[in-house]
Amino acid sequence: MRIVVCVKQVYDPKTVKISRSREELDLREAAKILNPPDKYALEAALRLREVAGAEVIAITAGGPEAEDVAHEAVAIGADRAILLTEESASSFLLPASNIVTSLLAAAIGRLNADLVLTGHAGLTDGAGSLAPRLAAALDWPVLIDVARLDAGAAALTALVAGENGGELTSVPIPAVIAILPGPERPRYPHPARIANAWNEGMVEAWTAADLGVAELAPDTELGGLILGPERTRGQVIRSSAPEAAAELTAMLRARRLI
Repeated sequence: MRIVVCVKQVYDPKTVKISRSREELDLREAAKILNPPDKYALEAALRLREVAGAEVIAITAGGPEAEDVAHEAVAIGADRAILLTEESASSFLLPASNIVTSLLAAAIGRLNADLVLTGHAGLTDGAGSLAPRLAAALDWPVLIDVARLDAGAAALTALVAGENGGELTSVPIPAVIAILPGPERPRYPHPARIANAWNEGMVEAWTAADLGVAELAPDTELGGLILGPERTRGQVIRSSAPEAAAELTAMLRARRLI
């Protein structure tokens, strides 16, 4: 079995600032990390490999800096990784869903994958649309909100989250599966693997030309950041309860709020 795990490089929300003067996100000091929900998809793939045997391939799309998350996936346990990228800036590098989907689908087809696992959503946008989009592009069935994958003697089963503990269902092959975060927390990179993860050949770089995909126009464009009014500090009334109530009532009446 060959399992492809889609991983994504995202900005760490803790390091993202907002520039009110420019009305945009200030990303100058923002750190980029491997999308945390994708780590659960990678963990599910590694557990399947331990039980049933499989080749686990991590795949990501982005600029040259996205190679870091590909190497990190190898350090965590993936057998190898692939970076879909371009040497020069182009429409491919824009966060357009149609371009990313088309290239991922072409790469998955080239790899002859049996299963594709994704995280349930992106940390920064929370969209969670990658699995359905990939399934549509590949014409494969899709399972979302999967809490656990199990490999039995006869078939692969999935526990789909829901009421009363969820529903156990058989997994068709091939299929695209979106993994929910669960109690089986992702493993940390192993020290022995960290040393080898950055060796030459562990991460391959594929371009749109390599995949035979013509240049695509993005179906989305970056918009501005719409900010609400700045929050004003409240006023503290320090007096007894009757006096505070009277003072508050007078303030509200003065502002014609009551």
